[in-house]
Amino acid sequence: MPDYFRNTVMKKLSNGDFDCTKEFTVSMFSGKHKLLILWILINDGPHGFSYFMKNLKGISKKVLSNQLNELMADQIVYKREYLTGKVKHTEYQLTDIGETLIPIIVALNDWGENRLKQVTLVKTFNNDL
Repeated sequence: MPDYFRNTVMKKLSNGDFDCTKEFTVSMFSGKHKLLILWILINDGPHGFSYFMKNLKGISKKVLSNQLNELMADQIVYKREYLTGKVKHTEYQLTDIGETLIPIIVALNDWGENRLKQVTLVKTFNNDL
């Protein structure tokens, strides 16, 4: 199922009536698995479709394909096809624009880890009362 938020933003952009950079930025990450796909590319490097299927638990082929296509449409990821002998391989990797997101995604991850520790500490403290 296409992401409603992303589609709304893209429609506004195509109509020329859009100027909210925050909404535009968030729309590129909307989708349940996009940040996880980007995290894999940042940490593990370029990989093929089957690698994502194996490492993203519970994702369907259709959803993964849609998420990768949207990331490619936004010029964050590109698909590289190459031959090894007569065998055709396809892998996905970050574009130059995608690589500019690395410090942002790492910062989001770090923030999440720290926040999770805080929430866990509060829960533990409250349970001790």
